[in-house]
Amino acid sequence: MLHLNQTLQKRMLEYKNILGIILARGNSKGIKNKNLLKLKKKNLIDIAIKNSKKSKKIGKLVFTSDSQNLINKVKNKIDICIKRPKRLATDTASSYDVARHAVNWVQKNLNWNVDIVVILPPTTPFRKSIDIDKTIDLLFKKKTNSAITITEPTYTPYWMFTKNKKICKFLRPEGQKIQRRQDAPKAFQPAGMVYAIKKNLLFNMKGILPKKNTATYFVDKERAVNIDNMDDYNLAKIKLKKFTI
Repeated sequence: MLHLNQTLQKRMLEYKNILGIILARGNSKGIKNKNLLKLKKKNLIDIAIKNSKKSKKIGKLVFTSDSQNLINKVKNKIDICIKRPKRLATDTASSYDVARHAVNWVQKNLNWNVDIVVILPPTTPFRKSIDIDKTIDLLFKKKTNSAITITEPTYTPYWMFTKNKKICKFLRPEGQKIQRRQDAPKAFQPAGMVYAIKKNLLFNMKGILPKKNTATYFVDKERAVNIDNMDDYNLAKIKLKKFTI
């Protein structure tokens, strides 16, 4: 165990500049002002800042938004705020695009070379600092370029299908042969809590995570609430009885 810890520490020294990015659009599409929804009198951005600040691995933490209103609300709670251009607040702009902009901004304005980027969406209020740190650790333990949090899907994808006019087609052809849920192969989905990516991969990758060698950190479905609509928000309010924020 001691040798393993020493090896891990050596690898981490090679990538010591870890940038945490909390990203929030001002104009949410699904729910108006989604990132300002409150749980126990704390909005989602404040919750994200609180649990991210407790990380022992993140070297610098930034907040990035196209909204000056959101920036004004958090500028006294986080040291670095980045106003991103409107082109990165459209439906076609991805979190990876926003992360690349934040990395370039930090390297140019703070003269701080980034090694690893950690994307931390505010919409996962039950994320803990240990989730962040263990996901980052996986990069070094597995010697990979990316690591993400995952969870179990609420419904097996083997029973999902597409529909074109009168034709239904299974996404997975073998799905039509599976009669019981427990007989379906184990499947997972991104939990949306933490995305840890080495900078070189972030700037060169096509598509989205996971990739073939992406390491995964499992989060129980009970905590893996990702607020995208009012049903998700109401579920989060119910689960406040079980989890602290």
